[in-house]
Amino acid sequence: MKTQLYCTVLLVLVLAATAAADVYLHIPPGSNNRFDENTRDRRNANRLFDSQNNNRGGYNVQNYFLYEGSELEVRWTNQHACGPNHKTHCNILLQYRCDDPANMRDGAVTATIPETPQGPTDETYSRFGMHEDHDWYQLCKTTERNKGLFTASQQLQGESARFTRQNPGGTRRGLECPEERDYYPYWRPTGWVDIAYLTDEPETLCPLVLAQTENLHPRHYCALNLTNSDRKLIPISPGQCALANGTWTAVPPIAPTQTPECKMAPWTRDNHLGNTLDGEVARYRWKVPTGVYSENCVFRIRYNITTGDYKAWDGADYQQNDRQGEKLGLTEKYGYEAPFTNNPQVDPFGMGFTLQLAINTAQYGRTFQDRSHLFSIRPRPEGVLPTAKIHNLNVEGKRGNIVQVFPGVEYQFAPATLNMKVGDYYHVQWSGSNNNPGNNDGNGQAQTDRSNIAPLLSRTMVYPTSIHNISLAKNAFADLYEPQYRGSIDELNDAGTYFSSGLLQASKSGETHFLCTRNNDFSNRQQKGTIVVEDTQSEADYIGIIVGSIAAAFVVAAIITAGVVYAIRSRSASAAKANAATDNSRGFSKLHDEPSVARATAPAPTSSTVSPVDLSEVGSYTAPTPV
Repeated sequence: MKTQLYCTVLLVLVLAATAAADVYLHIPPGSNNRFDENTRDRRNANRLFDSQNNNRGGYNVQNYFLYEGSELEVRWTNQHACGPNHKTHCNILLQYRCDDPANMRDGAVTATIPETPQGPTDETYSRFGMHEDHDWYQLCKTTERNKGLFTASQQLQGESARFTRQNPGGTRRGLECPEERDYYPYWRPTGWVDIAYLTDEPETLCPLVLAQTENLHPRHYCALNLTNSDRKLIPISPGQCALANGTWTAVPPIAPTQTPECKMAPWTRDNHLGNTLDGEVARYRWKVPTGVYSENCVFRIRYNITTGDYKAWDGADYQQNDRQGEKLGLTEKYGYEAPFTNNPQVDPFGMGFTLQLAINTAQYGRTFQDRSHLFSIRPRPEGVLPTAKIHNLNVEGKRGNIVQVFPGVEYQFAPATLNMKVGDYYHVQWSGSNNNPGNNDGNGQAQTDRSNIAPLLSRTMVYPTSIHNISLAKNAFADLYEPQYRGSIDELNDAGTYFSSGLLQASKSGETHFLCTRNNDFSNRQQKGTIVVEDTQSEADYIGIIVGSIAAAFVVAAIITAGVVYAIRSRSASAAKANAATDNSRGFSKLHDEPSVARATAPAPTSSTVSPVDLSEVGSYTAPTPV
């Protein structure tokens, strides 16, 4: 009977022993393990998860909500090539997870959560951030690692799932399980719901992904109480589970109505955290699931790169593990001594001199990661049909010039051009921080993120147009009501970091442009956007400025007159009611109805009973491929 999981592994030949490929989320804003630091570098790379990214990445804590069924343009940058670039192989996995607030929170400090639970009533303990719970990590420590995996020349320092080729010492980051972080699809229940798998080899890998995703296929674990067993670790195969007097237990698919999309990844160039071929950052349009209502969700992106020296997903497993690096067969392939070890010296030309390659076998098949801060998924407002399309219009970036914010980005609306149809809804929303580095460039009060929206006649202009000169929009702007008085408002210093317009509806076709008056510093940055609404029946003659709720959105976000910021009601957005409420637990003011929602309908593993599974012994299973 098999006792190993025979898994194929995506590998990478990294070009430098200290190389970092890096992946950074921009929408939703990725934390890169930051909390609310006022320093360029994050203070704790081990706070919540293992990113393996540069310390300067990430945005300070900020929260927001998404309507169920709405569409969000997820935006990120990855350092090395991806998609049809042909310089490397890559895979990008997008996932989300929701949980109870006792098990998922941003926290209030930058320190890593203690490994030993302090109890739910310990106020000091509750200040630590967490994305996974203690039971999950304890299960990781007490479960056998998958010994069928390729570990190259690395000497793993333990036998549990804490120890992997990328993390041979079992370093703890938050309460994340290193083996689950490094490999996909994972063989035991995780709680992470797959959104999309983007790869440079969709014809080969997409059938495997869809045949193995936890969304649609069950996972198994060995229910075993180690205190009543002579075993030190929980087994991961049904045979070994039976020998240990455990119960091999099935867990149903986590999201059977959510089939992940699998397709070609967007093209990106190597050694560059920049744009794709179309001049925008890499992005994916995510349709937020319906029927999943939770105030505590996290978005995750994982990025894996590999070279073509061998088919890492088709043949490399534990049988090629050796400290001398000979079993992988590169010597036979290239015709000269080519050991698979750290910093090998090779003589590829047979001329009696060697070249040293900058290789670290711990980085082969290397996986990078970023996660968002907490966000919420909420029901649609009453009267908005389930079939109606909802778009999200956000602000990405943070305070500072391009050098100061890197590898983050400067402010811009996202998407910069929002395309809709008449009758579609849209939600304008942004958040930010009051604690950016003190010397970061920007306007208004130092350290603060602020945005607003004011209408433009053209994106080439920097002076907003007067609403009194827009005859087609007068009716919409006449619906001003409930002025919200603030203090210093010319540069938005006393405005809040968070804004939500609620749900608005596009009533007529047309095109309109807008800018942020505070951040559109012509010397080094632009924060401008465009909304285009097309007729649902036929091509529309663009009229320059959209009437109805499109025009209202400009004022909703802060058309400023005599020190007053107005919240606007659009006649064509009757479904959106702007009732101000404050959520002290999240630290922002909301201008929308807040329906009462049930928490965490997406199931998450519970620690005391969930353990790994050997799917290779459960019928038609194809060995998992790491991210």
